[in-house]
Amino acid sequence: MNKSNYAGYTLLVVASVSILKILFTATTELSLFTEEAQYWLWSQNLDWNYYSKPLMIAVYNFISTSLLGNNEVAVRLPAIVFGAATAWVVYAFTLRITAEPKYAFISVLMLLVMPFYHLGTLFHTTDSSLIFCWALTYYLIWRALQEQKTSLWVLAGLATALGIASKSIMVLAVALIFLHLLMKDWRQLLKKDFYLYGLVAALGLVPLVIWNFQHDFVTFKHIGTLGGVEGEREAFSIFNSLKYVGEYVGGQLGFFSVLFIPLLLLAINQLHRFKDEVLRYLLLPVGAVWLMFLLIAINKRVEVNWPAFAVVLLPVAFAYTLHNTRGKWMNYTRWAIIISGILIVLIMKPAPLDAVGFTKVLRPAKDPLARLAGYRQAGERVSFLIDSLQLQDYFIFSNSYHIASEMAFYVRDNPLTYCINLGRRKNQYDLWPGISQYENKGYTGIYITSHLPDTPAVMNGFESVVYDELFEFRYRGQVVRRMRIQVLANYNKIIEDTVKSY
Repeated sequence: MNKSNYAGYTLLVVASVSILKILFTATTELSLFTEEAQYWLWSQNLDWNYYSKPLMIAVYNFISTSLLGNNEVAVRLPAIVFGAATAWVVYAFTLRITAEPKYAFISVLMLLVMPFYHLGTLFHTTDSSLIFCWALTYYLIWRALQEQKTSLWVLAGLATALGIASKSIMVLAVALIFLHLLMKDWRQLLKKDFYLYGLVAALGLVPLVIWNFQHDFVTFKHIGTLGGVEGEREAFSIFNSLKYVGEYVGGQLGFFSVLFIPLLLLAINQLHRFKDEVLRYLLLPVGAVWLMFLLIAINKRVEVNWPAFAVVLLPVAFAYTLHNTRGKWMNYTRWAIIISGILIVLIMKPAPLDAVGFTKVLRPAKDPLARLAGYRQAGERVSFLIDSLQLQDYFIFSNSYHIASEMAFYVRDNPLTYCINLGRRKNQYDLWPGISQYENKGYTGIYITSHLPDTPAVMNGFESVVYDELFEFRYRGQVVRRMRIQVLANYNKIIEDTVKSY
């Protein structure tokens, strides 16, 4: 390839992947991820902050769905755009530290075949914008340190502020950049630039803090519960601890593709042998974030995506390491990219291979995409029941915010839905009006749940059952989701549990 063409090739590849994501979303039978449905629902109720996350995820959804309507492509388009922008930042960052367009192109190819990237840039979650803001912040800080320009520190502060307003864990960037400066040259901390950066970054906390002052600091209680420092803790068990740590380590190695582990070891070796400043800058945040979540995993389960934002710097580190080896590992890297890409395709589109026994390799029940199965069809079924039973005064509710959010999206005309508390932890629904507004007014309730036996608290809240069915959905030929849909007449009152956890 001609050196001058690598930027064009990068744009072509990234655009092609983005178009494929749009086509996948537009043609798949799968539904939105439940978190996507929840964040879309927030965009229908704009606020300065939400129970578990800051405001920007709702803002992005509001913009895209206002332009394109309430459909899956509109919901996921911001994630796809952030994914393309992240890839370009990775290209620009690698180009700056290697001065070789070839290695910048390779860094993007590695990024595009890493599972964490597609989880955050196909499905629109708070990680979508967080990953972009993390990469952009580190790119701008690197340039600020090299070029000694205050304006770049300010831009980095804005990127960090936007990241904090997307997911509050972005505040770690400020602490880790401080640590890098302390290790590299503490005299940098005597200058105003870092503190100006931190001041601008803190703007991202303003809506979160003000909103939480008005709502009993529920976001902080929620984050504290997830981190194991708030609420009830389960008794320590060495068996559970080893299980959680094993799941965490295995999940992280798979999250950036196990085939890139040799490149990670090679980068660590170069850092150790040559005290390479570039690799320390790139690997310190990855290692620190991994270690932080590893310590949490000793006491509780850590979701595989939690450290994903830091992993975005690995393709840059790997490409820089390859550049330092003068291409000795290039052949291995080429095959690692090809095989990792094939595995991504098989995970996203396994059906064509099911005829030759792939269901035994990746069982539908264990398929990560099975979590997206059935909600659209359940919403369509509820819409059909509303018409066929000629329901007039009714409300839709569930004991799960996952199901309630999906029904708000997939039932025709996007009706209000509700999430009752039968022993769950607090969620955003508890901050909105509940079903008490319908008590003793002759309303019909449509209850959707994955808890298949009768729920006495629900049944006792209505006079009679109008309709009851078990809804099953098959994915790749096997039943992967069962839900019970009940139409209940004359709502009186459901005695809900009080919030016991966050």
